[in-house]
Amino acid sequence: MLTPNFNLSQTEREICLVIRAPLANIAKTELVVNRNLIFFYSSPYYLRLHLPGELVDDENQTGKYDSDKGEFTFILKKVDENQHFEDLDLIGKLLAPTKKHQARPDIQMCEVVQSSDPESCSEDGEDWYLEQEILEEDSFDLPKYGFANKTQGMGRELRMEFYEVLDLKEVEKTPTNERCLLREAEEQMKFSEEHYMADMMEPQGLGELLDYDPPWENNILIKKEVVLTDEEREYLKTLGNKDYLIDSKERRIALLSLVDILYAYAYNHRTTLGESTVESAWTINKLSSTLSWLQSFECMKDVKVACIRRSLIYPLHRNWILSTTVMEDTLNILKLGRRQILKCLIEIHKLFNASEPRYLLNQLFITDYCIWLQKISEKRIIHLMQYFKEAKLCKNDIRLDLETLEAVALMVEKEELDRMTHQMTMKIDNITVGSDDTEDSELDSDTTTSSSSCSSCEESSAEEEDESESD
Repeated sequence: MLTPNFNLSQTEREICLVIRAPLANIAKTELVVNRNLIFFYSSPYYLRLHLPGELVDDENQTGKYDSDKGEFTFILKKVDENQHFEDLDLIGKLLAPTKKHQARPDIQMCEVVQSSDPESCSEDGEDWYLEQEILEEDSFDLPKYGFANKTQGMGRELRMEFYEVLDLKEVEKTPTNERCLLREAEEQMKFSEEHYMADMMEPQGLGELLDYDPPWENNILIKKEVVLTDEEREYLKTLGNKDYLIDSKERRIALLSLVDILYAYAYNHRTTLGESTVESAWTINKLSSTLSWLQSFECMKDVKVACIRRSLIYPLHRNWILSTTVMEDTLNILKLGRRQILKCLIEIHKLFNASEPRYLLNQLFITDYCIWLQKISEKRIIHLMQYFKEAKLCKNDIRLDLETLEAVALMVEKEELDRMTHQMTMKIDNITVGSDDTEDSELDSDTTTSSSSCSSCEESSAEEEDESESD
């Protein structure tokens, strides 16, 4: 069966459901409304939606079909006419079952019956199909990683592909708490003091990057609500749907790693002026400790420190002002909520799909984030944003001795300026001395000439006197 494209809109009293089904068998089309559930069937299409509010079950309701567009349109009445249905643009949430229909991890006794599917169990007319996976005996002790640390054991199957995108060399042998130490040790070796000081003193092209205004900044200024495009909504639908059993610790890990990934995205977006390049997938992968080291964070300050460190070590532009500006970009993304975050994640997902073997990072992280974010409340993102704002950071926290390097760079610059000033002064003095010598020479010449003239005059006078006496 095919899941059709659809769109939901609402007024105070009604919900408008538009379903695009150009191959539908119109004569055998059914639409059933049961409280907050909508079932649509028209071979080869099937759609089941779970709405956040209840609808009137009216057997006499009708719809219309536009043969030119291949679209069904149904107008459905709300039970509570004043109720606003939230998140009608979040496809994954609408396709997901409500909590009372979700399979729960409790143990139930099921009567053994003859069935073509031995893994099905009937309860209240619903069939539950639980995905099962047989783990190796020793896999329970393997380190965990991936979205919310819910994955383990993949490193054995994907060894070669893994190490093309990860800096962590021994995925299945390195405990979670050791990854941070190994990461920072490698970063310390990779850090180039000369590159950092050069970008500080001669920031070529940095002005254009700092002046760039990402598109989400305008939404904040005019307080415009973020809306997913039809293309983005369709893309989310292709990612499928699943449910997550996540405890509070795993949720915290997932949210902190989300910030880490968003920072890497924001850095790439600003440094490419919003036009991703063939290096963009590498940049996001490399700058994110989550994606390159399978890092799990304990607090927001650790996230910020890791983000700044890697932005000063690996990319082309390594500048403190740029790194902190990207931190503000990350905050603004969080301010705009789930839909803006989903836009960023969809772009990352596309970049990784086009950069083999980084599609593995989609399987480990990005796909799950896209699905999970549609289901969590907006309040969680608001709390995450507040937590982000409260985590303060200074240069000493980065542990790269930045202040000392900057002082050395400024001292070298001052010495170079003093040297150039001294050379200029010497040149001016030489020019002045040369000018004085020329004037003295000219004066001596004038004096000699004057003396000669006087002597000539005296000789002439003497001759005239002698001539007078002769006469």
